[in-house]
Amino acid sequence: MISFLEGKIEHLGEKHVILNTGGIGYKVTVVPKLLNILSKSTDIVNPEVTKAAFVKLFIHSQLNMREGTFDMYGFDKREDLELFHLLTSVSGIGPKGAMNILSVVEPKHLKAAVVNEDAGYLKRVSGLGPKIASRLILELKNKVDHIDMGDMKGVDLGQEGQATEALLALGYSQYQAKEALKESRGKTLEEKVREALRLLGKR
Repeated sequence: MISFLEGKIEHLGEKHVILNTGGIGYKVTVVPKLLNILSKSTDIVNPEVTKAAFVKLFIHSQLNMREGTFDMYGFDKREDLELFHLLTSVSGIGPKGAMNILSVVEPKHLKAAVVNEDAGYLKRVSGLGPKIASRLILELKNKVDHIDMGDMKGVDLGQEGQATEALLALGYSQYQAKEALKESRGKTLEEKVREALRLLGKR
């Protein structure tokens, strides 16, 4: 079982990186936010040719018998990997489903939603219906406390917090997200995010 990989980034795909470790290229699926961070740490002239950055990723590996593949999922923080493992322990949520959740929801906010039993917040994730959202809360409520997500005070699960989170997931910084949302005149969550993206695109 592979616990972590250290190496140089050889390629950045839409949902994965190719990590060169000891002359072997490993394809590792990562969430969009991490992919964006890694893209900024590499000097990319051509997506196929990068001046590699040295990174360490904590790995979950799994043999996919149905597709005949050996899949790897990578995280830059051990705590995020632990949360991924908890998500996949929930009936009805596989590795791809867990990555889908972590691609949309910040780990800290996911923990807050579980602790606060906020199923409505979790249902914003595409493909996560009310039954699975409720099951996720039920099965993880007493398991997430040991995962250190830093200071949980001030975690905003309201519309403003969700809009900020959506922008963070796209790779924007906390400062960029907050400033753009200050200027956004949108009333609904979708309008706020769309307007903020328009403003960020001008900068």
